Amino acid sequence: MSVFTRFLPASPPPPPLLLVDGDRFFVRKVTLLPGEPLAPQIKLALEGMSPFPPEQLYFGSIPSIDGASALVYGAYRRRFAAVEVEGWDAATLVTPEFVALCEAPSSSPSGLIRLHTSETRLIALAWLPGELLPSFVVIRTGAASDADELLAEIRDRSGLPTETGVQIIEGPISGQVTLGGVLTFNAGNTALPAIPPGWQETADIRDPDFLASRRRSAVRDLWLWRALIATAALLALASMIELGAAVLRWQTYRRVAQVKQQAPIVEQIDTAQALANRIGELSEKRLMPFEMLSEINPSRPDSVVFQRTVTRGLRGIEIEAQAGNAEDVSTYTTALKALPALAEVKTREVRSRDGVTSFVLAIEFKADAFRKGGSQ
Repeated sequence: MSVFTRFLPASPPPPPLLLVDGDRFFVRKVTLLPGEPLAPQIKLALEGMSPFPPEQLYFGSIPSIDGASALVYGAYRRRFAAVEVEGWDAATLVTPEFVALCEAPSSSPSGLIRLHTSETRLIALAWLPGELLPSFVVIRTGAASDADELLAEIRDRSGLPTETGVQIIEGPISGQVTLGGVLTFNAGNTALPAIPPGWQETADIRDPDFLASRRRSAVRDLWLWRALIATAALLALASMIELGAAVLRWQTYRRVAQVKQQAPIVEQIDTAQALANRIGELSEKRLMPFEMLSEINPSRPDSVVFQRTVTRGLRGIEIEAQAGNAEDVSTYTTALKALPALAEVKTREVRSRDGVTSFVLAIEFKADAFRKGGSQ
C-alpha cells in the first residue's frame, strides 16, 4: 500500500447474499416455449400449480441453458415473518438454498442424485439422463442418518435405478458476492459449482417490480458514476492544459524580456546595416558615364568619332557616332562585344552619306562592371 492510498477510505463491502430455507418452497420443473418471454410463462405455471396468485408468493425460477425448461419455485408470503424480510431490500440476491446446488453436473448420461446434508435439513436433487436441470427437488428436516430414507424417496419419485450415481455434499450452504459482483457458494469448506450469471435475475424471490426498480437504479448509478469519472477526467485534462498554458506564458514573458534586453544591440546592428547599404548604393547606384566611356574608348578605331552620348539607367549608354570608314563600325562593334564588362551591344540607324557613316551604339554594362569603381 502506497503512502497516498492508505488515506483513502476503504471500499464498502458488497451487499449480502441471502439464502432462505428451502423447505418452505414448492418446486416444479416446467416446459417452456422457445423464443417466448420467460416471465409470463413462469406466472402462468405458478397459477396452475399454486392455490395463491403470484402476487401473494415469493417466487423465482431457473431457466435451462437451452431455454426449453425451467425450475420454478414459490412460497406463500405469510410463511415469512416481517422480521425475516427486513434486510432483504439491501441484499444482492435472496433465493432458496437449493439454488446453489442446481448447477448441472458435468456429465450425467445415466442420471445423477445430488445429496446435501447439514445439521437440520437434507436436500436431494435428481437429474434424469441428459437433463440440464434437476427434475425433482426434495427437502426434508432431519440429520445425515436420514439420508438413506430420502434417497429411496427421490429414487421412487424420479424412477432412477438404485445404481444411479450419488454425489454427497456436506456442510451448511453459504453464499457471498465478490467485489466484481460474482456470486460464489460454499458447502462448509467446499466450493460449489458456479451458477450461470443469467440466474441472478430470475432466481431472486423478491417482488419483480422491486427488482426492476433496483435494476433501473443500478443503471442510473452506473451512468452517474461514469459521468463523475468523465468529469474528473475533464477537470484533470483542463488542469494539465492550464499548467501547460502557464508554462508557455512564462516562456513567452522570458523571451519578451530577453528581446527587450537585446533591443539596443539589435538597433545598433540595424543602423550599421542600413549605413552599409547606403554606402553600397552610393558607390554602385550612381551614374558613371565617364567610367563607361573609359571602358569602351580603348577599342575605338581612330575613324570613329563620338558625337553625342546619353545614359540609359544606371548601366546603359547610347552613343551617336560617325566613322570615316564604314568597315570600322562592324570592327568596333565586334571589339565591344568581346569586352567582359559589357552585357549587350547593339548597332542601329547605320547610314552612309558623302563617305561618312553615322550610327548609334546602344550599350548595356553588366551589374558588377563598376562595383569597384571601374574596370580592373
